[in-house]
Amino acid sequence: MNVPLIVAGSLAILGAAIHGVGGEVLVVRQLSPGMLPSSRFGGPRTTKLMIHTTWHLTTIAFLTVGLALLLSGSVLHGDTARGIGLLAATASTGFAAVAVGLGGVYRQFPRSLLLHPGPIMLTATAVLAWWGAL
Repeated sequence: MNVPLIVAGSLAILGAAIHGVGGEVLVVRQLSPGMLPSSRFGGPRTTKLMIHTTWHLTTIAFLTVGLALLLSGSVLHGDTARGIGLLAATASTGFAAVAVGLGGVYRQFPRSLLLHPGPIMLTATAVLAWWGAL
C-alpha cells in the first residue's frame, strides 16, 4: 500500500466530482448563448456546446488520473504500479502547471491561488503523486 498515491488519487477523484457537478451548476449552466461569441464552427450555441464538452472532458481526465493513482497505490504492484504512478504524476503536474500558470497570467499572482481551490488542490495532488511514485 502506497499512502501518498492513495491520498493523491482520492484528492483527484474528489476534485473531479467537484469540477463536474460544481462546474455544471455554477459555470456551464450560467453561460448565456446570447453573451457568447460565434466562432468559425458556428454560432453562440455552438460556442456553449464546445465549452460544455471541454469542461466535462477535463472532468473525465481528472477522474481517470485519480483512478490511476488510486490503483497504483492500492491494487497494482511492482513496475506496473510505478509506471502508472509516474504517468499519473506527470499528468497531475501538467494540470497543476496549467492552472497555476494561467491563474498567474489572468489574475494577480499569488493572490489568484487563494481565489479558487483548483490550483492548490491540483498542486497538492501532483506533489503527493510524485512522492508516492518515486
